[in-house]
This record gives sequence, structure tokens and C-alpha cells, in this order.
Amino acid sequence: MADGLLSARVARSIRAVLADERLTQEWLAEASGIPMRTLARRLHVRQPSAMSIEELARISAALDVDIADLLDESRLSARRLGSRLHPPT
Repeated sequence: MADGLLSARVARSIRAVLADERLTQEWLAEASGIPMRTLARRLHVRQPSAMSIEELARISAALDVDIADLLDESRLSARRLGSRLHPPT
């Protein structure tokens, strides 16, 4: 069960970054090299499948987000809030 909770939390974090950056799962599949069908299963809203460390690393690199931020929603929330307060120049 703990694996399912972690999968759901990571999937939520990744979907949040995609939404904030206005990126699609299709873009992420291409940028990470993960097949779209596999990525869709990993990011499923109700029952995301477990993600490998390699997949997480590839997604993290594609999104330019630390893996730790994807694992810890509070870190991701702080990062998102900080980017809104200090938009890129």
C-alpha cells in the first residue's frame, strides 16, 4: 500500500508541474524518452502504476525539477510559490 501512496504522490507532483508550466504528457514523453503509453500509466489520476528510479530521474531532468521536489509535495509547493513571486526575467 505504501508503494501506491508514493506512486500517487509523485504522479500528482508531476501533473502539477506539467499544469504550471502548461506542458502536456505528450511533451514529457518525448522530452524524457518514456513511451507515451507508459507515461500515461505512471501518471494515471486514480491508479498510477509504480515508477522506476530511472523513469523518475528522466522526468525530473526533462522538467528541470529536483527528484526530491517531486517526492515531497511541500517542497514542490514552496518551489511553485517561489516561482510565482519571482518570475523569470
